[in-house]
Amino acid sequence: MAKDENFILEDSKKLMISDEIIVQAIQELYKDEIKERIKEKLKENPRMENELKDSIRDYTRGKLLEAGAQAKMLKVVAELGLISIPESFRDEMVKSILKAIGPELDTLLKNTL
Repeated sequence: MAKDENFILEDSKKLMISDEIIVQAIQELYKDEIKERIKEKLKENPRMENELKDSIRDYTRGKLLEAGAQAKMLKVVAELGLISIPESFRDEMVKSILKAIGPELDTLLKNTL
């Protein structure tokens, strides 16, 4: 039994050691080194640290505003589409849309608000 386990372990090691994995590991180490240097420099310079925090907050706020604007545009486009189709299809289409995406929208809103 132990011999079978060693066989599996040895084969797994052979599969795991490849150029790609080694390169990825080195890249991760390099990224960690860069992160540490950046953290050190920011700790040495509180002004820059605060500016970075402010810029990240502004960037995040901008992305959220962008997402909100896109949602508004989609709403208007959907409304335009609905008022452009014949009334006989409109009610059926609204029901189909709500049936298809209603539960997902409900879950999304509950999770984000």
